[in-house]
Amino acid sequence: MSERDGNALACGLSLDLEVGPSDGRIHALAAVRGDTGRSLKVRRVGAGLAPALTRLDELAGGADFVLGHNLIDFDLPYLQAANPHLRLLRLPAVDTLRLNPLAFPRNPYHHLVKHYRDGEIRRERLNDPELDARLALDLFSDQQTALRNTAADLLIAWHWLTTLTNGSGFDLVFEFLRQNPRPSAAAAKDAISRQLAGASCQVQIQTAVAEAETKGWELAYALAWLSVAGGNSVMPPWVRHQFPGAGRLVRRLRDTACVDPTCDWCRERHDAGKELTRWFGFSDFRAEPTDEDGRPLQRSIVEAAMAGEHTLAVMPTGAGKSLCYQLPALSRYDKTGALTVVISPLVALMKDQVEGLERIGLGSCVTVNSLLSMPERADALDRVRLGDAGILIISPEQLRSVSMRRALDQREIGCWALDEAHCLSKWGPDFRPDYRYVGRFIRERAGEDPVPQVLCLTATAKPDVKAEITDYFKTELGIELRVFDGGARRDNLDFVVVKTASGSKLSDIHQVLTEDLPEDQPGGAIIYCATRRHTEEVAAFLQDKGVVAAYFHGTLPPETKKDVQEGFISGDIRAIAATNAFGMGIDKPNVRLVIHADIPGSLENYLQEAGRAGRDRQDARCVLLYTDDDVERQFGMSARSRLSRREIHGVLRALRNLDNKKRLGGEVVATAGEILGEDHETVFRRDSATDDTRVRTAVSWLEEAALLTREENRVQVFPSSLRVNSIAEGRARLERTEIRNTYRRQLLAIVAELIEADADAGISTDELMA
Repeated sequence: MSERDGNALACGLSLDLEVGPSDGRIHALAAVRGDTGRSLKVRRVGAGLAPALTRLDELAGGADFVLGHNLIDFDLPYLQAANPHLRLLRLPAVDTLRLNPLAFPRNPYHHLVKHYRDGEIRRERLNDPELDARLALDLFSDQQTALRNTAADLLIAWHWLTTLTNGSGFDLVFEFLRQNPRPSAAAAKDAISRQLAGASCQVQIQTAVAEAETKGWELAYALAWLSVAGGNSVMPPWVRHQFPGAGRLVRRLRDTACVDPTCDWCRERHDAGKELTRWFGFSDFRAEPTDEDGRPLQRSIVEAAMAGEHTLAVMPTGAGKSLCYQLPALSRYDKTGALTVVISPLVALMKDQVEGLERIGLGSCVTVNSLLSMPERADALDRVRLGDAGILIISPEQLRSVSMRRALDQREIGCWALDEAHCLSKWGPDFRPDYRYVGRFIRERAGEDPVPQVLCLTATAKPDVKAEITDYFKTELGIELRVFDGGARRDNLDFVVVKTASGSKLSDIHQVLTEDLPEDQPGGAIIYCATRRHTEEVAAFLQDKGVVAAYFHGTLPPETKKDVQEGFISGDIRAIAATNAFGMGIDKPNVRLVIHADIPGSLENYLQEAGRAGRDRQDARCVLLYTDDDVERQFGMSARSRLSRREIHGVLRALRNLDNKKRLGGEVVATAGEILGEDHETVFRRDSATDDTRVRTAVSWLEEAALLTREENRVQVFPSSLRVNSIAEGRARLERTEIRNTYRRQLLAIVAELIEADADAGISTDELMA
């Protein structure tokens, strides 16, 4: 920017300080004049701070304003403390950080991108104060260009709001842009009203305008975000933290329903039925089940969720449970940009939810799970950070991931939804220890702020499970859950119990499949088995009989799981033999038959698994095959999965042994295997299939007893070496490996980054990617 640039304010001094984070002292400084290009750079201030500040003040002579990024809250206070008599402190201050959310509300870049060489980001280099000062000048020029193209009413409002207190620098900017002096309060309030009309609650607009004198920057930032609301933009995290009232204003204006019958916004956007049609194209909610007043239960739950009530909803499988969090989440995201985090127990369920929304054109749902490659995970987290995601579906274990926590810190959380919430209860059929970490995570993240909405959903909850869920959140977060109980009754399911014998069970499974799901009938069948080995035996037997069948259990490779799920949902696989790791939330409405080849662990488990039949509300059949031996086997499996008090104490002793051995001062980083390795008295009963889960469960109970605290997981990298000498050798090995093409390309990309191409072979990265 130079004096010849008549479309920009140029006669300013841009400065930047480098301050030691530990000692709070100025270690380096630099400044650049926007009009003449003259500059000052002091690399090491040391004892010469006074003469350096004198030179800085001399350079500021004749400038109209002082400029910087985070100038008002960072640089100027340090200069004031160092020498309060500096003349430049009396100059109008223009802060490019403050202006960024106004100039770039759609894609805010609220920090300087320090591209030190050829446009690349060089994080390993120390900050360069002179370059930062020049970058601030460039940024200021970009901001003026963007603001010049902003709606006139916004400029009027911002001119007035940003200059309510100590805003001489911003008065200079907006007077230059508008070619008009600061507007009167009446003119500014009229502009604010016009800007908000039709996009917010009429009652709340009047309140916001009446309080405008006390809101200043908060209302300015709220107006900026509202100017692009409905897109994928997010309010910058520093704005939410430094000006929390901005987010509250947005929620008041757009997500707080009034009762005024003339308010078109609230009558349209807070009507659950109209939002249902808007997002999903349905004309009404499901008629069954109903609530206590005879109204559709699905509508009642959605209305409570849209109103921000903390809720526990129990609904039969196939009654539209997922929509009860999806619709409020999409509506909230559109109104306020807030993220709904859904805690879900199974990858299959997460995948189905995302793909189900994508099929109807809704791409704002993201999942982060163990099936994602590293590039896919990074992309998903970026979508969360940048505001492309309105719904994030994760397992509770992901809350202990450092990268996940950092991504969530970038967003406002509007709701925490716990799908399959019975996994939280130790009385539930699918207890998951990490579900009990959710309350602590929500509480610590909220801090002094109100706890976001909590929405719990399940199809399986007997009275003691419901009581434990509600008591848990009352204890952990101090909130009361409103309970909606639709029961578990499914009139479209026909339940049959058939006694069989061990030697004829496979034949009986085939017979039931043939009779109840003939080849000419559309739909699929799930055969539930108690063990992984049994799923493989059943699938092999059915395949020998000409049935297109597959098996599914927890130890299959991720790619195999994905292929089996997709094949079953699409109809390419007719029958699937599976453990209970399969099916929770699987979005296949036309499962016509569920066979239990073994007795499940509990009645709740049986209802959960059998309920995966007939989700399209059409008739389906549930057949339980049993032998006398099955009952004993199931009791034995249940007994092996239980933890004794002695075993839990053994885990605590093992952790103390690790702490003493490694001298960590009370902090232990260990795997489940390392913990069991310290169980010298072998009080912990070994079972390779359940050891990891049982150790985690023991740690969870020890944490609830306040004997320890489990923090986020840590990833440790151990030195190793590649077992290939060149990309050519790596490519050859991959070609000989049965692996999907997408993963082959990703692996080749990793190899390309780690090994220099073999010059003799003449192989380039582009060729490898072809």
